[in-house]
Amino acid sequence: MARKSIPVNVARQLWAGCGGYCQNPSCNRFLFATVGDDSVSLANVAHIIGHGENGPRSDHELAEFIDRDGLDNLIMLCLECHKIVDELEKEYSVETIRIWKSDHERKVRQFFNIPRVTDERELLIDVSELLDENGAIFREYGPYSQRVLEGESGDALTIWRRRCLDTILPNNRRIVNLIEKNKRNFPYPWDVYRAMLNYKLHVDAFEDNCLLGQRVNDYKLFPVEFDHFVKTKLGVEMPPLERRGEEELEFRHNQVSTFINRFLANHDFIDQMEELNRATMSITLKDGRELRVFVTNTYYFTEYTLEKVMAVDPQVEVIICSCPAGQYAEGAKQLCIEHGIGLFMFGEFMGALRKTGEHFLNYLLRSERENRINSFKRPLERTSLPKGLQVYLFGSYLRRKLYEDIDAVIVYSNFQAKDAVERVSGILKSELRQQAEKIDLTICSAEEFSALKLTNDNLTKVYAS
Repeated sequence: MARKSIPVNVARQLWAGCGGYCQNPSCNRFLFATVGDDSVSLANVAHIIGHGENGPRSDHELAEFIDRDGLDNLIMLCLECHKIVDELEKEYSVETIRIWKSDHERKVRQFFNIPRVTDERELLIDVSELLDENGAIFREYGPYSQRVLEGESGDALTIWRRRCLDTILPNNRRIVNLIEKNKRNFPYPWDVYRAMLNYKLHVDAFEDNCLLGQRVNDYKLFPVEFDHFVKTKLGVEMPPLERRGEEELEFRHNQVSTFINRFLANHDFIDQMEELNRATMSITLKDGRELRVFVTNTYYFTEYTLEKVMAVDPQVEVIICSCPAGQYAEGAKQLCIEHGIGLFMFGEFMGALRKTGEHFLNYLLRSERENRINSFKRPLERTSLPKGLQVYLFGSYLRRKLYEDIDAVIVYSNFQAKDAVERVSGILKSELRQQAEKIDLTICSAEEFSALKLTNDNLTKVYAS
């Protein structure tokens, strides 16, 4: 069973304290790297005093008196520094690592020092300029930008992810801190502070999205009312706010139509498409099936969004999330499967519609399958292991989008390989622990393996020494 994940509120404080950089003073590496079109997190939450009796520095005198998963016992490091301080634990004492953390947090606080402001207009101008910078980035490169609509989504979304990390997140946090740190300088109740609170909910959710990969079900979108409030307070003439009750479901209908025409109109397995209303269409497939399809441009589709879809169209059979930068919650996917509804991104739907039943509802892209295989290969290939070891994956992990656990087999063909099995098992479990996944591991000899009947269960060799 995988170790429990770090609580979201603790992870947020760790990110705030590290400022996005490794807290080892000899490293200070930025905790994101650009690989192709993706920004990859290099961050590792490291325990100063490790778990269990044999964990790094677990013999420290405070080991029995602290919360091992508490904020005070955690530090944000890059992957390399985390490995070094744990494997060379005698070289890196508890006291040394704590000094790293406290000194780094002090420098971050000094860098982002919030001034004392007593002039409300001066403060609002600062807030407005930060909002304007964020808005300009969103309009130019964001998930609903013209660049994305015109098919330039690769470069645009790569830049969007980078700017989220280096500009939008710091701007968001500075806006919140400017108002919170200065609220005592203005009469109570201060309307600016009260207006900011809803914006702060969005800031927290956006940080979870960008940094932690964790999203709550009721994801808070950017509250346009806050920007409107700030500009109005400054005397800037603003058009009245347009309120659309179903905006999450019918967001930017023209963009939805563009993506439908681009990806589905010429699909060789679709016989006919008919638009029933702004968000729903009927699709007839070459095999005779008819699907009632709801298309939304929602940035993040949750169980809450699903409830809204079902309220609009209870007969829906398929939901497509058309925003290229968007995604859906695993909880929403699971709920849809349980109700016999297919929930897909466009790319998934284009492959899934050739399938039926469970294979349709829980369709896994080939690229996702390959990513899962490679995630197992990499840590094993980095390790020197004796000849005669093989590792296989099989089962739902390689067949389905959602799975209960990860099925794997370690096969040894000689005594040296058998002696290394525990080491291989530890590598796999350690890798999965970081992903909060659990593994169902089978260990057997080559002779025993030859008697197993797994060829029809997607058996795939991922490593051989």
